[in-house]
Amino acid sequence: MDERQIELYVQRGRLRERISVQRGQLARELAPVSSALQGIDRTHAQLRLAQAWLVQHPATVTAAVVGLLVWRPRSVFSAARWGYSAWRGWGRLKQWF
Repeated sequence: MDERQIELYVQRGRLRERISVQRGQLARELAPVSSALQGIDRTHAQLRLAQAWLVQHPATVTAAVVGLLVWRPRSVFSAARWGYSAWRGWGRLKQWF
């Protein structure tokens, strides 16, 4: 085998070793980020399930909203105002980014 090829194989082995060490370090350093992202994924899945339930049970949702409007109209309108403000703020934030 050519001396140049041997040198290249040795260099390739060293690079692979270095890459392996860097991958291990990266995995250790990103462990907290991974757990946070898993929490976000779980929350996103729960929100999708809730949305599917709301779509499948429109009568129940309507009855609950009407019941709240009759029982506590001020609270419902206050929550609706807060929700609308949050929604507009989120839109502005997305537009700003």
